[in-house]
Amino acid sequence: MNKSMIALAVAGALAASAAAQAETTLYGSARIGVTYTQPDGPGTDKSNWDVANEASRIGVKGSEDLGGGLKAIYQYEFGVNIDGNGGPLNTRLSSVGLTGGFGTVVLGRVWSAPYLYVGSLTDVFNSSSSGGSGVMGWDRLNAYATGNGGSVTGDRIPDVVAYITPNFSGFSAAAAIVMNGNGQNAVGNREDIDAYDIAGGYTLGGLTLGASYRDFKALDYTQWTVGAAYKFPFGLKLAATYSDRDQDGNNAADPSVWDAIVEYNFGANTIRAGYASYDHDASNSDDTDAWRVGYQYDLSKRTRLWVEYLDESNIGFTKADQTDRSFLSIGMRHDF
Repeated sequence: MNKSMIALAVAGALAASAAAQAETTLYGSARIGVTYTQPDGPGTDKSNWDVANEASRIGVKGSEDLGGGLKAIYQYEFGVNIDGNGGPLNTRLSSVGLTGGFGTVVLGRVWSAPYLYVGSLTDVFNSSSSGGSGVMGWDRLNAYATGNGGSVTGDRIPDVVAYITPNFSGFSAAAAIVMNGNGQNAVGNREDIDAYDIAGGYTLGGLTLGASYRDFKALDYTQWTVGAAYKFPFGLKLAATYSDRDQDGNNAADPSVWDAIVEYNFGANTIRAGYASYDHDASNSDDTDAWRVGYQYDLSKRTRLWVEYLDESNIGFTKADQTDRSFLSIGMRHDF
């Protein structure tokens, strides 16, 4: 056997050994659509069409077997502006940790515990550009920031140390702490520990239950959330969530939000409908409501087409500036 053949054999053996110990996966989702927006309010009645990125992403994740049932894990996931508008990438998820029989510990930017066990139950629609959120009412109160009633996502949060338990016959739980040295970028908000999250869930057959509690020290509020979903054997799914916030301070509003969805799958077809209502807990604000319907057709396990319509009323914080709007989204998604 000549030297080149020996070198090739050694390289192959080393590669096989590395593959047996480490695993890396490249994945992503290309999502784009055409969205029609129709505002309805003073000075905001100009409709428009837009080719919109619908939360496309690309990522890499992997693990290394450390022996004794212990693995090192990591993930980098970036949002991709597939429509070519704005910067090419933004961070969605980024973490490193350990997993084993004790559960999983990760540090970085991760899915929030409340979203994992509650918010994800009603996160079934395809279009994220419609109304700025892919979920129904969840994000109007889940924003990991000061604003209530907005659609700034709090599903993925940075500066986190999180622990997820193993699955105990359908039950699992998670706990997380947020440590941001800038205290939400304001000196007055700085805390040693900015926030705590605790959440848990139970799945039995088609039934899924979830609950969470958040104590946000830096922004002086606590919040609890519950949710449930049931999937029938014939393709029907029902789900609902409820969130309530207790904001500290004199005359502080304590907003709440609930949402419910119904989804029916038959063959390659899926139809969806949902309703959400946000209570501002203020006499000078009407409830912000939304209803949504959608149809999805699966061309394959990885490629789908969709049409969705969203109607929102009383957007804003006071009756004087609250407006209505509607969205129509037609799009395509391919996962890899």
